Amino acid sequence: MQPGHALIVGAGFGGLAAAIALAQRGWTVRVHERRDSLRGEGYGIAIHNNMAHIFSSFGILDRVLAGGMKIDRRDSLDAQGDVVMSRKTTRSPYRIDRQHIIALLAERAREAGADIRFDSPVTGATPDGAITLGDGSMHRADLVVAADGVNSTVRDALGLLKQRIWGRDCGVRVTIPRLPEEIAADDCGGTVMIEAWADKRRVLFCPVTKSEFYVLLTCTARDAKACTTPIDPTVWTRSFPSLRDLFVRIRDTADWPQSRWDHFQTIRLKRWSVGRIAVLGDAAHAMPPYLAQGAGHAMMNALGLAAALERAPDVASAFEQWERRERPLTEHTQRWTRIYGATMFLPKPFKRVSILVEKIPWVATQYVRVANHVPTGISPM
Repeated sequence: MQPGHALIVGAGFGGLAAAIALAQRGWTVRVHERRDSLRGEGYGIAIHNNMAHIFSSFGILDRVLAGGMKIDRRDSLDAQGDVVMSRKTTRSPYRIDRQHIIALLAERAREAGADIRFDSPVTGATPDGAITLGDGSMHRADLVVAADGVNSTVRDALGLLKQRIWGRDCGVRVTIPRLPEEIAADDCGGTVMIEAWADKRRVLFCPVTKSEFYVLLTCTARDAKACTTPIDPTVWTRSFPSLRDLFVRIRDTADWPQSRWDHFQTIRLKRWSVGRIAVLGDAAHAMPPYLAQGAGHAMMNALGLAAALERAPDVASAFEQWERRERPLTEHTQRWTRIYGATMFLPKPFKRVSILVEKIPWVATQYVRVANHVPTGISPM
């Protein structure tokens, strides 16, 4: 199959990875992004082995890691702030600011020859490879990659949605400044990621740069007092008394205009493609963030798509091979991230047991299966 012209909808992790992978294989690529820039909510991304393979293949791994922090250990706390389990982060120790990664991916896409256009919303698509923009103009391509998020207009225009499973939980991700004493403590006790569960609420925070913490707060979607913007420190302190000062800082210093509470959902499609259009990222396989693999799967499936197109005789065959190869692992991760997130809903006596279950080798293997996966289309490092 000869490379042709590709239109990509969405300049997130999946869209930019697809742009790079296709451009590297000889395709002409144009990316349409509905926003006016690459700006978006800021939060940390865990760099697992699968993502490291991809960044290395793009030639940006060292620059990606240079913009973040290496985490030495992970501590799981109970409601009183006592450590239930502590383990070294031998796997995926790096946490990187999302905006830093997106900027590097966009730079690499442009270097490969991709054209990125902003203020360019896509309002519809047809299976023959045509998309309609917000200004009413229509554009055609040999391939369309829809990576336009959980509320994808392209996916919905094509009627591909099979299931939208709303979770019982929601979350918000923010970054806040670190205190001087916290920065100084890195040289003494090492860098630490803290995770705490109590009262159907969860708090996770860790350094994402030398000067910033990444914070993830989750609670039930019905917990109206907890999921406010900005948060109410008094409400959260009732569940985690030892973290009162942290909640005050989150309220006072987070960029709330750029942050939002997301009601977690799992997306499954009837199929990942139709005609000349392929769907990936949250548009095809959204999942809660508990295993930190939404971005990883978006990029892996983008790279896998480009590899399939390179090897197959035509688009239809490439799509079939791609989905058959990549979908089982993606749905495995969707399933296990929901299992992990269920810890929040367990009765208090069972929360500690659930956390310790991670030490069972078979369970640990399920959680890290995708993190240790070598993506299709690249050689192991």
